Amino acid sequence: MRDLVPVDPAVPAPRPSVVALGPEAPRPVELFAFMAEAERRFSSLRLRIVERVWNARGEDAEITEVALRHPGYARVVRRRAAGGVHQDYDVWVTDGHVVKTLDARSGTASVRPLPSRVTGATDPGLPDFSRVWVSQTQLPPDTLAETFIHPRGFCRNILATGLVTMEGSATLAPDREAILLRCDHPRTSHLLTDRPDRWLEVGVDRATGLILLLTDHIGDRLTRHAEVDDMEIDPSLPDETFTVHLSDDVRMIY
Repeated sequence: MRDLVPVDPAVPAPRPSVVALGPEAPRPVELFAFMAEAERRFSSLRLRIVERVWNARGEDAEITEVALRHPGYARVVRRRAAGGVHQDYDVWVTDGHVVKTLDARSGTASVRPLPSRVTGATDPGLPDFSRVWVSQTQLPPDTLAETFIHPRGFCRNILATGLVTMEGSATLAPDREAILLRCDHPRTSHLLTDRPDRWLEVGVDRATGLILLLTDHIGDRLTRHAEVDDMEIDPSLPDETFTVHLSDDVRMIY
């Protein structure tokens, strides 16, 4: 039943097997292994991701602000920037035991325990592809915050399925050295974008392994651009950072 035990602050944080990349350009397999342990290279983090998506409606913009403190504490705020509607945002907060959410647009909130992992899913005897990776601090699944800060699954399930080439380096976020790579025709579960001319560009922070840039292309057309425009490693984050203030008119749901 070990998999059902919540985060214990007294347990020492795991150390990364690779502390830093060498001066030479890494091979993709080496870079993916480095990225898999990105969250082990800091004790706290603050970053902001600006995402723009182009679709049939035109351009949609969203800002994701993340504050994280190991072990267990995280706050993710997503704001829809298009139209300047200040009430169009949602908040996701956890202390490693409970998740609290607030959807300002619908005026609803919830308090739920963190989802439990299947017993035995973290057994070291399992092969790597079927063993569940245990994050020090959980983040909302299937979000940019999860992809950028916990890139292990993205490397294994997306990047490793396509043709990866190294494109060089760039300065991102705004003063971080990043390794740029291109992935052609990665596997996808969405049939509309499973095309031979689909490709991704990814910028990886050379110091931590975090993703700083993710763009999605179909041929010459850019369909999504997500980039970290502000990041701070190991900031001081008080407990107040990880609280949700609810007004009296908020409706609680399960």
